[in-house]
Amino acid sequence: MPVHFAEEDEPNAYGAFLAARYAGSTRETAQSSRLYAEAFSQEPDSELLSERAFYSALLAGDFARADNAARAAGDRPQGLQLAHVYLKGGALTGRVRGPAQELDDPFGPFGAMVSSMLDDWMLVEAGRAAEAADRPVTASAGLTGHLMLHRGMILEAAGRMEAADEAYRAAYSGLDMEGFSTVVRGGFFERQGRRDEARRLYRIHLERASHERDPEVAAAMARLEAGGRAPARFTPSQAAARAMFAPSAMLNASAPAEYAALYLRIIQSIDPEFDRNTMLLATVLDRLGLEEDAVAAFDSVNGPHFTEQARVDAAWTLFRRGDETDALARARTLASDDLGEQPRLLLADIYRLTGHCDDALELYDAVIAAREANGEAMDWRHHFYRGICLQIAGDWAGAEAGFLEALALEPDEPRVLNHLGYNWIVLGERVAEGFALVERAAELAPDNGAILDSLGWGHFKLGEYEEAIGWLERAVELSPANATIHWHLGDAYARSGRSLEAGFQWQRALDLTSDPRERELLEARLTGGMDGAPEDIE
Repeated sequence: MPVHFAEEDEPNAYGAFLAARYAGSTRETAQSSRLYAEAFSQEPDSELLSERAFYSALLAGDFARADNAARAAGDRPQGLQLAHVYLKGGALTGRVRGPAQELDDPFGPFGAMVSSMLDDWMLVEAGRAAEAADRPVTASAGLTGHLMLHRGMILEAAGRMEAADEAYRAAYSGLDMEGFSTVVRGGFFERQGRRDEARRLYRIHLERASHERDPEVAAAMARLEAGGRAPARFTPSQAAARAMFAPSAMLNASAPAEYAALYLRIIQSIDPEFDRNTMLLATVLDRLGLEEDAVAAFDSVNGPHFTEQARVDAAWTLFRRGDETDALARARTLASDDLGEQPRLLLADIYRLTGHCDDALELYDAVIAAREANGEAMDWRHHFYRGICLQIAGDWAGAEAGFLEALALEPDEPRVLNHLGYNWIVLGERVAEGFALVERAAELAPDNGAILDSLGWGHFKLGEYEEAIGWLERAVELSPANATIHWHLGDAYARSGRSLEAGFQWQRALDLTSDPRERELLEARLTGGMDGAPEDIE
């Protein structure tokens, strides 16, 4: 649909429209939302601008602007289905008036189900829970468990406890969201005075390994054991948000990420304190490349169950974006003896990857000790990355012991096989054994450039230069930006008498590397060849 601007307003509206499009293309969601709102204010009768203004505001979490645009975008016969749903959610909270008109085009199965859920909760809000419980129920394919969670809450609100019990049971069995469904069903048991059943339900979940335990389930069990009061029944807004969460979470795995993000934003607009939803929203925003929005979402989590994980995830997101200083500063404020396993490991990774291995070692040691104390199975990754830190610190004996422990736990893990094997080859300690480990790693991960580099370098160390060239050329194809592989291929070419090709590979490696030790070696290679430079990094 073309955009028509009134002649006298064209410079302002059209300029804002173009600027908003550019901001959206560069993932500046707040700026895009502001500029589309500005364009829409200049041309309030433009359907396209109302839709663009709504979508951009919703994605940015700018609910004030989304409220304004949603009326024009969704409250008309040919309106946006998503804006129509958004208005229903806003009406439930009392934030905006609901849609006055129905849409001409029927909702698809997913949208129809979500819209119907909100209609049910509007009836409950109006004191008509029995009417909501009597409405016909139709689930989209694969969404029966999601609908049953909603039905359980509706039936409980209507006082039909036996039917609610059955619906909660069906949701618990049919949803692939054990932590979430355990919290909802367990809360129902507690409200019904069925504390032993709630305890059994919580215990089933908490018997999992510590890193798989849901923090909200753990808190529910602690409350129950302390004799605390049962959780209150959800308000209509809270219940609607939770009813929408289950199917919207499914979109994260089965639909474009932006579509899932928009539904999760609608849930956030209905219940901004629903931290489980905000955590998933932040993860989806991160997947979309909206790291700034993801960090803001993580930072908005402040409830008792997910705040610790949210703060760590925010630091990790900043680290991956390249904001190492901010990430490290955040990590240092979070370190404590009370951290859970997953937060500890994320912080340890930040410390390790920023060169603060002493801090990382403390955290890896704490995780390993906690697992030993709890009689839990060991994870090869903890020993492996602990070994990496020890190696960086110059403790090869300790590192080697960690790598061997990781290998014993996971004998066919290519990363362990490759790293240990490569180091044995380079150090010249157990070259034949190292070569066998690297060969096994290459069998398990034949498309991993770093592993094929190790295999090629092993052949090089054994004086098998033509064989080395074959593997290293393949490794360069797979990992063309890896400076070390280009350096190794250059050495293999040089030993085979192919000096021109060797020089090209060394120069390419020099252009790619930022490691001062590699740069010194490569500059010496380019100046004096293999004989005028050290054989390897000192």
